[in-house]
Amino acid sequence: MMTVQKIEYLNSSWVDDKPERPVSYPWFLSLVRFGFGTLGRVFPRAAGTKAFELFTTPRTRAKHRSPEPLLAEARIFEILFGKHMLKCYEWGSGTRTVLLVHGWESRGTALRTFVPELVEQGFRVVAMDGPAHGDSGGTRANLRTFGEAVRLVIRRLGDVHSVITHSFGGAATVFALSELDKEIYLEKLVLIGTPNRMENVFQGSVKTLNVPPGAVKHYRRLVEEKVGRPLPEASLSSLGLQAQIGEALIVHDTDDQAVSLDAARLVAESWPNARMIITEGYGHYRLMKNPDVIRRVADFIGVGHL
Repeated sequence: MMTVQKIEYLNSSWVDDKPERPVSYPWFLSLVRFGFGTLGRVFPRAAGTKAFELFTTPRTRAKHRSPEPLLAEARIFEILFGKHMLKCYEWGSGTRTVLLVHGWESRGTALRTFVPELVEQGFRVVAMDGPAHGDSGGTRANLRTFGEAVRLVIRRLGDVHSVITHSFGGAATVFALSELDKEIYLEKLVLIGTPNRMENVFQGSVKTLNVPPGAVKHYRRLVEEKVGRPLPEASLSSLGLQAQIGEALIVHDTDDQAVSLDAARLVAESWPNARMIITEGYGHYRLMKNPDVIRRVADFIGVGHL
């Protein structure tokens, strides 16, 4: 096992007035679980198809609760992706571009906290709403289609220097780079709270939805068709991207309830060009609001050191 080139344990004094809420599930999940546990055993194939449909359909579209000057300043444009439009937001006018890629059931502007620092360093910053997310079109998304959307945006933007990702967006970006388009090269890639093994994500959904054993086989087949490989082989730690990424920075919190710190360590240890920042007490989402993390990420992208 390789060791990470550099690990920084960031002891930040920043305190958020709105602490991260624990993971919650919609009220109707109990009905869904009951349906899978009863009818799903009688009709396993239909149950597997329904599980896949739920797995690839975002429950909500993230929205901003109040207007912000930074959002009002964004230049908005769209890119055609299949039959739908991808909404994009742009700040700054530098010759080098940083792309922001959000996570599941989020939106591109959720990473807006990185914009001021990067624009100040002379970068052009673009955020994208993934398929079926934010203000982009579509109703369903998966690892492959989300990754294809990232690849398309990178190609359309041209001269993309770096990509900052969060959670599912990081996994989709890595798979897109490794499998869909080996011609793309990034100077820097940042993965914040990103899962490693897709098998773990799949098993988590099986447990949450209460998918019966007879339906899991069909459900797995549908997911693997979209991922393009058996799920046990679909992990970020098994993908060698050193030829396509100059340097990678992996940021994770010890209190992340959505993705374990061990997952981040495995990715960092398997990539010879990776660095890692570990924080404590900021969870899966508040991590992106921490000004100390924001500065470290901006310095990594702009000047190449932490």
